[in-house]
Amino acid sequence: MRKVWSEKVTAENATVEDGTFESTEVPDGWADLIIIAQAFHWCPDYDKACAEFSRILKKDGSVVFIWNLEDRDRAGWVAQLRERIERHEQGTPQFRLGLWREAFTTPSYLQNFGEPRENVWEHHLVTTESLCVDRALSKSYIAILPPEEKDKAVSDLKTILARGDDRVWVDKNQGTFEYPYKTYVVVSRKK
Repeated sequence: MRKVWSEKVTAENATVEDGTFESTEVPDGWADLIIIAQAFHWCPDYDKACAEFSRILKKDGSVVFIWNLEDRDRAGWVAQLRERIERHEQGTPQFRLGLWREAFTTPSYLQNFGEPRENVWEHHLVTTESLCVDRALSKSYIAILPPEEKDKAVSDLKTILARGDDRVWVDKNQGTFEYPYKTYVVVSRKK
């Protein structure tokens, strides 16, 4: 993601910096905006992270959290696919569990930020059965499965996709169909 951001966003005032949630090594009051995409649910210490965000943001700066998640409510096949792969999560922090919301109750957050504002957008990607399987295989908890378990998961996914409950075709002859998603955006503004 960082590589694509760096390639696509070429404005001189937009940079990608190394660091962790708790220690960015960015100067105090340096940033107008912090964008964290597909990652904050992995944060090990929400209070320290919120203190760091406050330190590096200018007054009235914002931190924006973004997640994309397959929309299990809009298509049966998506719900079935997610149920099949999520059984392998084994306690890994996942956005869908909402544990990241604890950040908004920490002392550092309450002292330094206003109420978070959240918006959700429904959309879809155009996909194929092959791309759906590849997407599932890219999940960290699927990628590390032993070969026989991974093969079984792929077989099950292909069965789910072949059934295609509630599938909306884009071009049936080309094998393309809609992959429903929701994008969640949470904006927290520094006091």
